[in-house]
Amino acid sequence: MQERYAGIKGSLTDHVTYSAKVAFNQYWNMPLYVNDSVGGGKDFLIRYDSSLKDFLVHGEIAYTVGEQFSISAGLSMHQYKLSTQAKAWGLLPLEFNSTLKWQILKDLWLKSDLWAWDGADYLVVNGPSGKNNPAFDLNAGVEFRITKQLNLWLQMNNIFNNKYERWNQYQSYGFNILGGIVFSFSDK
Repeated sequence: MQERYAGIKGSLTDHVTYSAKVAFNQYWNMPLYVNDSVGGGKDFLIRYDSSLKDFLVHGEIAYTVGEQFSISAGLSMHQYKLSTQAKAWGLLPLEFNSTLKWQILKDLWLKSDLWAWDGADYLVVNGPSGKNNPAFDLNAGVEFRITKQLNLWLQMNNIFNNKYERWNQYQSYGFNILGGIVFSFSDK
């Protein structure tokens, strides 16, 4: 891989930071994932593009207030040019993400992630090609510190129960809830 880029990074205020980048990336023998028609299309074969070029525009902005509150958002746009494959199988052309972390009380944090992307092109060997639908995924969670060494957490994923495929033939999990306990052996 070779990356050539120009970018800027800085602060607008004491709390607001930004970054922007334009990149010209080149990948040699880039692996691209293609569904195998054997076994229902759930296995992947690798097709290599001898010289994939990726024009990338990426930007991020963040607002932070110490350890108590932070929110950030980023956008990446890719334009692929391939030499031996018809499309950039499995690679996302457009991605957006946002993250929130907020200390509501002394020992209670709220966390959230938002992911959205345009669907990737896919190919099934000896079968059809197409493009997955765009996707939207919102996750949220809480973490509570009981002692310096013991935390409880709860995470809710895919809150809107959206059905999407990041990879062709692999349906996302619907709404799900995870929880756990974190014990740290360090007393710091």
